[in-house]
Amino acid sequence: MKRILVVALAVLSTAAFAEVGKVAALEGEATRTAKDGGATEALKVGSNIELGDTLTVKSGNLKFELNDGSVIMLAPASVLEITRADFEGQERKGFQGLLKGGSLWTKVKKALGAGEFEVSTERAVAGVRGTIFRIDADALVKAAKGKGRKASIVRVIEGSVAVNPSKLIAAQLAEALKKKKTGPRVEVPGPKEVSVNEWEKIFTTLAANQQIAVGVDLWEQAEIEEAVKKDAFSKWIEKNQ
Repeated sequence: MKRILVVALAVLSTAAFAEVGKVAALEGEATRTAKDGGATEALKVGSNIELGDTLTVKSGNLKFELNDGSVIMLAPASVLEITRADFEGQERKGFQGLLKGGSLWTKVKKALGAGEFEVSTERAVAGVRGTIFRIDADALVKAAKGKGRKASIVRVIEGSVAVNPSKLIAAQLAEALKKKKTGPRVEVPGPKEVSVNEWEKIFTTLAANQQIAVGVDLWEQAEIEEAVKKDAFSKWIEKNQ
């Protein structure tokens, strides 16, 4: 009997550890797929979110709350993988998410310790401790010659966010430089040229109402466009905060 009880407690402990949050609001259809291609199930208000889950918003918008009280909202066609979620009770030790597509808005609760909160895309890494920001993973940015190019845009509503290029972007830049005949340096938007090593280390800290677009040859900072503040996702966020 004691052995059965110990096993049962171990199973319950593992299950509790895996749960990192719950769905707070859902407008439309969304699913969670367990780690390593596990089962996929439809989400509803009150559904558990677990470590390793990939959340897919098929239509509408999704809001969920993490164990520490931080809030994340996802726009239509967004895909987020929860790659790290380390909590002790309601205290965050660390959280990392990979936004594979779409748009994410988050209000991060400030941790008492050094509990990091990081959201990455294919192009950029945004890290904070307590703030409100939005990431659009695959925004179309108009280039100088009129042709659009894809970039990740980080927008800060409140607080500050440190933004770095992803490892993939650094690798793509390195490959592009190898093909150039003009030497190991490349001109990028900004006041100076940067080498590959410098690019890998580059970061910027955005303040409230600032944004930055990040691509393989793009590092453009500006104020948040008024149109973005009034788009459908922003209106849903305002309604469901």
